[in-house]
Amino acid sequence: MKKILALTLTSIFLLGGSGAAVATAATAEPCNVQAEQPASAQGNLYLVPGTYISGGKKKMNTITASGVRKLTDVECNELYTENAYICSRAKGEKLPKPKSTRKDKDGNDYSFNGWWAIVDATVTYFDVVPDVTESIYLYADWRADLSQRKDPVKPEEGDKVEPNHYMVLKHADNTEERITLLRGFTNLSTAETLGYAFAAELKVEGLELKPGDSFMVYTTGLVKDSNKAELSPIGGAIDQMWSIDLEKSGEKENDTADYLSAETRAYYTVDPVITYVCETEGVYNLYIKYFSKGSKMAIYMEPMGLN
Repeated sequence: MKKILALTLTSIFLLGGSGAAVATAATAEPCNVQAEQPASAQGNLYLVPGTYISGGKKKMNTITASGVRKLTDVECNELYTENAYICSRAKGEKLPKPKSTRKDKDGNDYSFNGWWAIVDATVTYFDVVPDVTESIYLYADWRADLSQRKDPVKPEEGDKVEPNHYMVLKHADNTEERITLLRGFTNLSTAETLGYAFAAELKVEGLELKPGDSFMVYTTGLVKDSNKAELSPIGGAIDQMWSIDLEKSGEKENDTADYLSAETRAYYTVDPVITYVCETEGVYNLYIKYFSKGSKMAIYMEPMGLN
């Protein structure tokens, strides 16, 4: 198993897919949430061979091997992961090799360079089935030049890998923690892409909040040519104002405003702080989207583990 610094992820993300765990749907009376995690289930190993565009049409890479099943479109949508396969091979068995008909601009075939996942902020390659105690997503690395895969490189002293999307959570005692936000899909085509090829949604699952907590969100992809996470939402191009929309779901009778408060519209000189307004601790799933060139941030939050 080999590792490569997460700072070299750019070319890999362009060639592979992305995945995240299923969000738990829930309903509840406002603020009546106990800080208990649901019982964990045995995890699954998902293999994501990726997609590409050819002749203006999307093509899917494939896996044809025993012990691997392609998920249906419905199952993929539930996982927020396109073109995913579930692998039932035992721990230590060799991982299957995917297939692709993709060619570069010179007509050369793309070659499979291994299955990878991010472990401790580091790209880690897997040759055999790992120990699966929770759901794991492995992504196919496709390249035209296999010489790009390197052995681990020790970072320089002081080097620090910064996530593309994160929130800074400030507690009532003034202590802070940084929580990485995962990138997922959204069916709202008007949402910002955050630099990806599709409308993107950011999320964090199992977020624990206590009375007096507040947070701000930082993300890349809203400011052109910026590769550094910026405080969001950002000022609009015309009046330099931003807005935050706390969404609700009539179907689930769940209103984010029951849990959070924020300025609905303010000038960019005011920090976009979101405050937890419940008087009890809670565990939630949080989803964030951006609109209007990043000047509007929409937040939806649902309690976890309740029926």
